[in-house]
Amino acid sequence: MKYKWELREAVGLLGFLLVLATLYFGLISTGPAKFFTAPNAQKLFYFHVPSGLVTYLAFLMVVGGSALYLYNQSHYADRVAKCSAELGIVFGFMSLASGTFWMKAEWGGDIASRFLTDMRLATTLAMWILYIAYFVYRRQPETSIVKNNAAVLGMSGLIMVPLSYLSSRFLRSHHPVIVGTADQDSLDPSLRVGLYMGILAFILLYSFLLNIRMQIEEMDKVIFSRKMGNL
Repeated sequence: MKYKWELREAVGLLGFLLVLATLYFGLISTGPAKFFTAPNAQKLFYFHVPSGLVTYLAFLMVVGGSALYLYNQSHYADRVAKCSAELGIVFGFMSLASGTFWMKAEWGGDIASRFLTDMRLATTLAMWILYIAYFVYRRQPETSIVKNNAAVLGMSGLIMVPLSYLSSRFLRSHHPVIVGTADQDSLDPSLRVGLYMGILAFILLYSFLLNIRMQIEEMDKVIFSRKMGNL
């Protein structure tokens, strides 16, 4: 247990330090980006992209945990899905908020109309709201029926996550495509350093927070069981 605790704390500390390093590269070391209407707002790129990718990762963990629970009723898999959904909502809010500020500064126009007409924005918002519904549904007493229904709802990410991620490639969207395309190789080296550092930082933070949240969930179960035993 001691080794696991030290490893978990080391992961969290490294993630936090990398976030600070990303802040330094994005806000201080790297100057305003060229070819942008709002070059200073573009600095949100270093946090918008990593938080968006970790949001996808978190919701895919919900899909995996939900599928495993439906397959063998694994309570551990169910806890993974529940806790990862909560973190996905947090990181998703960071991605949507940073993207909204950057979008407003770069493109202008009405924000509501952008979300309704740009398929990347619309599908990402729909995915986020879907998992808010999942989170709210799980606030009920955790009976087997609630867990099964939640798992079915969590599995919807099998459609929503790829739809959101691929929408800027195949659907109507002004959202730029960077990761996984030739455009990624054309990024300025300093931009790549900040991007990769931010992605690693957010993945480490997600891993650390997921571990902490699952431990809290387990403690809640133990406390609840003891209370029920004393009744």
